[in-house]
Amino acid sequence: MFRFIVLATCFAALASAGVAKKKIVVREPEAQGTHLGEVSVGLGGGLGGGHSKTYASGAELTSLAHTSALQAKAAVQGQSTAGSQAAFGAKSSLAQAALGAAATAQAALVGKQVIVQGLEQQLQDAEHQLQAEVAQYQQTEQAAQAAQEAAQQSQQQVNALTAALAASQGGASQAAKAAAEAAGAAAAQHAMIQEAKQRVAHLSEQLHNALAGLQETEVAAQKAAAAAHIAQSNAAAAANAVASSAAQTEQFSGHEFVGGIDEGYHH
Repeated sequence: MFRFIVLATCFAALASAGVAKKKIVVREPEAQGTHLGEVSVGLGGGLGGGHSKTYASGAELTSLAHTSALQAKAAVQGQSTAGSQAAFGAKSSLAQAALGAAATAQAALVGKQVIVQGLEQQLQDAEHQLQAEVAQYQQTEQAAQAAQEAAQQSQQQVNALTAALAASQGGASQAAKAAAEAAGAAAAQHAMIQEAKQRVAHLSEQLHNALAGLQETEVAAQKAAAAAHIAQSNAAAAANAVASSAAQTEQFSGHEFVGGIDEGYHH
């Protein structure tokens, strides 16, 4: 289910951006494993051919977002060094590159969010299982205590009733057997609780690390988006400057032409 949600989300986000195509594939986290899944990011469109790369979740997603932010920033810096006549074309290309980097960072952010959601769901399921195991353990422990009390009462009857020694010993033996079985069941239930607690602790640690990476990824994605916005603004300003320069040149040429005609007429 998470896989289809991520695909739909990424396709919608990239369709609105209109710069590059990206594909995110996130496998659901394993129930007992430590892998959080992987993210496949593919670039296509007008950026010089398509290519794709698969990133493991966690630190590599955060690194991908940081790299994309640096690429977007480099594109903005490259715009500031473009020449006056070539500013529009160069800055437009750099703006496209910055938008591509921002889309890559956004794709990494979406993948990271899906991983965190999967871990949160697993943690919730593990906590519910732990509660059920604790309740079962309490019931088993109560049964063991009741059996132990019955065994003690039977033993007291053996000491008090010499005449019914055989019957009382039989009852005590059965009660002791039941107490031993109940104690064994309680021990097994206790082991299951310990295992469930370890799983909850492990998933909690994974979720904590994923949330920390998610925060870094969100910051990097925001920086990349801001850089892309600056790049677009620079490209638009360059286009306006070129248009204004062309208009001034045409106006100056028209004045010279009219002045030449006037001088010829007076002669």
